[in-house]
Amino acid sequence: MKKILLLLLLITISTVCHAKEPCINRTSIENYQFNINSQPYKFTSYFCEDEDEDQDRVFPYPAILEIHGKNFNKTLKNVIGMAGKIGVMFSNWDDKNTPVFHYTFKSPKNVEAYIPIIIDDNNVMVECSYMDKTLTTGIKIKYSYCGDLQIVQDGFGEVEEGFDNLLPEFYLELIYDFSDFIENKKSLKYKNFDVFIGKIDDISFYRRYSSIKDYKLNKYMVVIANKEKEYQFKQQDEIYQRMGNPFIPERFIGLDIVDSKGNIKFYDKNSLSALLNESQVKRNIKSYIQNDKKTQLYNQPDNNSATNIYLVKHDFVTILDEILNKYQDDILWYKISYKSKEHGNITKWIKGKPFTSNLD
Repeated sequence: MKKILLLLLLITISTVCHAKEPCINRTSIENYQFNINSQPYKFTSYFCEDEDEDQDRVFPYPAILEIHGKNFNKTLKNVIGMAGKIGVMFSNWDDKNTPVFHYTFKSPKNVEAYIPIIIDDNNVMVECSYMDKTLTTGIKIKYSYCGDLQIVQDGFGEVEEGFDNLLPEFYLELIYDFSDFIENKKSLKYKNFDVFIGKIDDISFYRRYSSIKDYKLNKYMVVIANKEKEYQFKQQDEIYQRMGNPFIPERFIGLDIVDSKGNIKFYDKNSLSALLNESQVKRNIKSYIQNDKKTQLYNQPDNNSATNIYLVKHDFVTILDEILNKYQDDILWYKISYKSKEHGNITKWIKGKPFTSNLD
């Protein structure tokens, strides 16, 4: 009996000693320590250079992510790595001590996304994406998306499919393309101007720039406004436009505010309305015409109400309201106030893209 027990022990030891390691030849090893739900976890990411590494993989240059905690040990393959111009690596989010999948895509538009990792019920999960995108105008936009909570398993599937459902396209970004302010001596006299970025019912969202220089540097303050008041968010906070389902008209559903400590707070329409109701600042949204052509004024947001009055490039206007099309991806009309030497203070409507100089 003793011989049988000894033999079983030797077999067990031999099996453990010869068990296949996740990777023998590790390179680019990165170690991180995070507290999630008050529990410490160690994250280790590395590239595996084993010659016999499985070739049936999502990433041509795959990396491995190991996560270890109390009663928690997972090794994830085909979750991070590099494939062409796409890269998905494990990282921390802007030194905010938040573990994330860091997604980058270099073409045709530079896209960068942070996908925070959640550990719950012995699973690694993701739910929200926080994205930065550089448009053809050079302007950077920030928007966020939160969908169904997904369990991160040994691979997201094909890299184009596995992560794309966490990074949907939203046509609302086209609004940014309608704004292109050119630096010149005449326009520099307007030290402060606003750029429309979205709308939820009667709440409008603007970026406020203190100068053309700040516009080019992507330095701005986010301002929300209704017809009477405005509210300014802190300039040091990162503000993401929270997007809903891209296939319904109400795509823009609120703001995600990320403070300097990495705390994220979501403001829906009711929360934003409360901020405006408590604000003591009167609405004062203003900008200047950039269209090289004459901008015709209308008495109503209607093509049949045209006047014989026009605005020209660099005319400074106060924006009182905006009307978007059905799917909220195009501005049809702006209600503006303008001080004219000939006609005095006038309130009219203008249409199309008066705040861009790059018209087709």
